[in-house]
Amino acid sequence: MVVGAAVLQGNVNLGVDLDLALNIVSAGYTFEKKVLGAAYSIGAAVPFGRASLEATVALEGGGSRSANGDSINIGDIAVLPLELTWTFGDYLSVQFGQAIYVPTGGYDDDKVVNVGLNRWGFDTTLSTTYFNLETGTEFSLAPGILFNTENNDTDYDTGTEFHIDVTVNQFLSESFALGLRGYYYNQISDDSGGRLGGFQGESGGLGPGFVWFPKPGGGNIAILGKWIRDIDATRRFESDYVSLTGAWTF
Repeated sequence: MVVGAAVLQGNVNLGVDLDLALNIVSAGYTFEKKVLGAAYSIGAAVPFGRASLEATVALEGGGSRSANGDSINIGDIAVLPLELTWTFGDYLSVQFGQAIYVPTGGYDDDKVVNVGLNRWGFDTTLSTTYFNLETGTEFSLAPGILFNTENNDTDYDTGTEFHIDVTVNQFLSESFALGLRGYYYNQISDDSGGRLGGFQGESGGLGPGFVWFPKPGGGNIAILGKWIRDIDATRRFESDYVSLTGAWTF
């Protein structure tokens, strides 16, 4: 990931190059009893990984210095206390979710880069999925708003973030689909506590993806992959996002 400028640990960083690799273990449970006519689920995700960064840091009073570092640690745990899914007929479903990002990740304000963000986050999403059983075509749209609290160690407060994810799949067989993945991100309120004013970011990306249900799993195992490349990024890392996910339903 490369960006022209970013705020990290409360400092202005120029010419930032970041590599981030995360392993995420997650689990969820869906209750038999419905809530407001919807299936009610809870869950949690625990990330662990490595962040490596090379940057030039702008100094107080002018000038700059190079800064390199890496961190291997647990990340911020995501808790999903509420997820409601409504199904309308055979084709349409609507899902409301509230996730909480807990600042449990490894963090040291003396380090150039950390896996943890050292702040709470509250992410509210409302997604819609259309799936045509006859044609095997799936389309999902998932907008959300993320509210962040202040990083108490740096007194830096990240603004509110709007994000939307798009998924399109075409099943080529009963167990395999190819498609597109995309996203758009826009920070809708200013940061505070930094030296670059509001420093609002914006970015968007697009790339291929797949879904595979291996026959030995009897439909209970799913393997999902995607590669999203940023088309444009302003005050954000211009990135490639690659992920491979395995899921087991029991």
